[in-house]
Amino acid sequence: MSNMRRVLAVATVLALAGAAAADMYLVDRINLDAWFGAAGSNPIKVVSDGTYAYVAGMNNTPADRDIGVLRINMANPADAFVLSGSVQNAQAWRYYDGLALHNGVLYALTDSPLGTTASTNVRALDAATGALLASFDGDDGLGNGIVSQPCGLTNPATGGLGIDPGFGGTGGGLSLLAYGKGRRPLMDLVDGTTIYDAADGMIVADITGACTVPDLTVWRAHLWDAAGNLYARRSNQVQVSLRSGPNSISGYQHLTDALNNDGSPRTDCGDGKPVACRLATDIAGQNLALIPASSAATDQDLIIFNDNWTNTNPNRAFADVVKVITTAGALPSPAFRLLKGDGTPLTVAETPNAYGLYDFHYVAATDRLLVLDFLHRKLLVFGATPVVQPCPGDLDCSGAVDFDDIDRFVEALSYSGGAGWPHPDCPWSNGDCNADGQVTFDDIDPFVARIGATCP
Repeated sequence: MSNMRRVLAVATVLALAGAAAADMYLVDRINLDAWFGAAGSNPIKVVSDGTYAYVAGMNNTPADRDIGVLRINMANPADAFVLSGSVQNAQAWRYYDGLALHNGVLYALTDSPLGTTASTNVRALDAATGALLASFDGDDGLGNGIVSQPCGLTNPATGGLGIDPGFGGTGGGLSLLAYGKGRRPLMDLVDGTTIYDAADGMIVADITGACTVPDLTVWRAHLWDAAGNLYARRSNQVQVSLRSGPNSISGYQHLTDALNNDGSPRTDCGDGKPVACRLATDIAGQNLALIPASSAATDQDLIIFNDNWTNTNPNRAFADVVKVITTAGALPSPAFRLLKGDGTPLTVAETPNAYGLYDFHYVAATDRLLVLDFLHRKLLVFGATPVVQPCPGDLDCSGAVDFDDIDRFVEALSYSGGAGWPHPDCPWSNGDCNADGQVTFDDIDPFVARIGATCP
């Protein structure tokens, strides 16, 4: 490699390293059309264990139909099926309101699928097989893996499902939030029995009187951080309830500035916050995820969410809908961006205009962010580093295919699937010159034909 090329390579690495401190890059865009369909008309919720994504459906049609949860291998989307224990009939416009994963169990919440809160249910499923877990039988002890009217709720369970880590080692479980209720109900993770109901669970609605909170208990989604603080979507806003005990809250912070539904300003608890969102009492699908400072993509604790205030406009730009703030409600510094794999801005090819309905899930195990596109039935997978485009035949990553690559190409033939490849400076997959995903004797002629080629 010439000195000039070395300088350019170092400059590129430094530039990418700088960008990676505040950006995530599109790794894959998985088409879910074939499964929605069987799991409902549109995908609306997503969680993941790092290998599989679990995508729940909505009945976005005027007639009754089945909805369910899809299990799909993100590295091999052909490895997919609808979990049998998740399939249930739902009336028009009903959907899965929440998903949560814990110790190989997938919990799935549906609010009023048959039009009444008596039909609200939480299911506990073996995440590998989709079978219902009989031990999850709730207060009535039916033993069928389905708890109806969880925690005795008589209000709509519109605020999602979460794994409450508790506080100081106690007070954890499976959490819900109900429309019109200011307390957090909590279920036992193993048997589904009630730990706290909507009358004695901790107060997560801000009733301090320090400011007037509009749409006080219009919950749409929630999640927990490791300290047990609860981040929630309330009428399209973002707020946090600060934990002080197993069943107690010490204070509240409002992380967005509320606007009236027509976009006009109003006095609000979040006044002065840099991101303002319209109130949206009747709009479902307001979601959020935490991206922790431990991610290679950022050194800040971030919240990504969708500003979803209307369900009548299918032409909203992705960049206008998807917002990112810190857990204190500030703008990230440096700014956090979602980009194409090569580091250039996303276009309508990757993120076409849509309704404002997206779901988000951060996977700590793989440092991946999942963004679920409801309208276009796509699952976008973002990673913390730019996607390196392959250069077939360039086994020393010099930017050219030449005689210096021959020895490594021959060596690559001995490493099936790349396992044990001893050259971390350049990927084994560059030996795949016929694009079949392997390095075999079938690549010899294409390799020879590429000698003399250069790569950008």
